[in-house]
Amino acid sequence: MVIDRLNVYAIIQARLSSKRLPRKVLLKLGDKTILEILLLRLKKSQTLDGIILATTTNKQDDIISTIAKTYNVGLYRGSEYDVLDRVYKAAKEYDANIIVRITADNPLTDIYILDKIVEILLKGHFDYVAPIDLILGLGSEAIAFGALEKAWREAQKPYQREHVTPYIYEHPDRFKILWFNPPSYLRRSDIRLTIDVKEDYDLYQRLFNKFGDLINVSIEEVISFLDANPEIKFLNANVRQKK
Repeated sequence: MVIDRLNVYAIIQARLSSKRLPRKVLLKLGDKTILEILLLRLKKSQTLDGIILATTTNKQDDIISTIAKTYNVGLYRGSEYDVLDRVYKAAKEYDANIIVRITADNPLTDIYILDKIVEILLKGHFDYVAPIDLILGLGSEAIAFGALEKAWREAQKPYQREHVTPYIYEHPDRFKILWFNPPSYLRRSDIRLTIDVKEDYDLYQRLFNKFGDLINVSIEEVISFLDANPEIKFLNANVRQKK
């Protein structure tokens, strides 16, 4: 995929103070942590110019800094709860023109979707592009720096600061927004591939036992395996996603 682009950075929100599954991004699948698997998958993107780990200034998150150095990716440390401030300042420090926002608990973030939404944003001069109805755990959001900066300046409500992009998509009159329709095989509500609770981690352990390599496995292979093994696919079927 050839794209005329500026500086495109993935910014990964990562911290260890998760409540439902403590220190989840450091849980291992084989010899790699969840966060390491995500980093190595993202390095296969054709559109990213760089990756930034955006973590907090809390002492317990020092290990995130170590991982950033190990994998030669950027690092920014900021507010724990004002994540919009953290992401904005990370983007500004690294001179990112386009930001792809990713959360560290989604190790199988889909690279095809990531590359596609960046392509759409650049070609259509959008402020914000994100997929809809995508399997939970595969998604990302593409944001133009100008839109992120405007949200940073104007967003006031706590949830708008914590979740980074609500101010943008709640104001379609002020931002040029596109909701991308993924291919039908990725639009599934019966599969959950984020890691938020123990049941999610149990499912990922089964995936690792099957494939032995979650860095290079394709999403198509994962979906086919889960469809053929419903007892595994539904391990986390009763988990309620946080709003």
